[in-house]
Amino acid sequence: MGTPDVERVLVDASALLEHLEALPVAVVQTDGEGCIRVWGGAAERIFGWSEEDALGKHIDALELVHEADIPFVDAVVNRLRSGHETRLVHRNRSVTRSGEVRHCEWTRLRLPAPRGGRAGLLCFVADVTAQVEAETSGRTAIAELDRWCRANPEGFCGLDRDWRITHWNPSAERMLEKQPAEVLGRELWEVFPELRETPFHQAFTSALEDGHLHILEERAPRGRSWYAVTVAPSPRGLFVFFRDVTGRRQMEQELLTAYAAAKQVR
Repeated sequence: MGTPDVERVLVDASALLEHLEALPVAVVQTDGEGCIRVWGGAAERIFGWSEEDALGKHIDALELVHEADIPFVDAVVNRLRSGHETRLVHRNRSVTRSGEVRHCEWTRLRLPAPRGGRAGLLCFVADVTAQVEAETSGRTAIAELDRWCRANPEGFCGLDRDWRITHWNPSAERMLEKQPAEVLGRELWEVFPELRETPFHQAFTSALEDGHLHILEERAPRGRSWYAVTVAPSPRGLFVFFRDVTGRRQMEQELLTAYAAAKQVR
């Protein structure tokens, strides 16, 4: 029968192992030679290798690192083993036992080296594939939006919830004769003070408050130009699309005038 201290340590170790198995991250420890001494947590769920398969093997034998990322990962490990760093966090592509490529975030800690030996590493690994894919999709969507905005014959202006101008396409630049450097990052009402207390101001404010699309056609506060404006709320503020409809409005007025004159002649 063991002593109380030994029994307590065994209970604590058992509880720790249970916690490790419940973690959403893999726990991987290698010795100074790179052989796997701990393979727990979500290691099998992430990489597909069981503890029985992994323990005692050199970590390179599992071919966990995507071929294109091997030089980068080797450089990280060398920095830790050389003693220049004690903790490094990085992302790289990992390959599972079945050959699936996953994106993983590794937190690598250098362990104290035994006398005359090399330092081992303790690693915590999180599968961030979904996050990376979302980030990639977001960047793609932003790039596509930027290309669309540049090619769009309509003027386009993006606003955040503090009324700062975040987007300004070439058509907006041409129609309103304002360079991007003159408007981006500045408050709308500072750049266009004449819009205050106008139907445009009301449409912008209403769209931000009620979250609905607002469409209006109004004459510019200064000048004779008419604009058809669509104000679309977004999670971050407003998207404002506008086009110059002065020519159509003039044609409509001319047709109405001609119709009225013809009616009087009759």
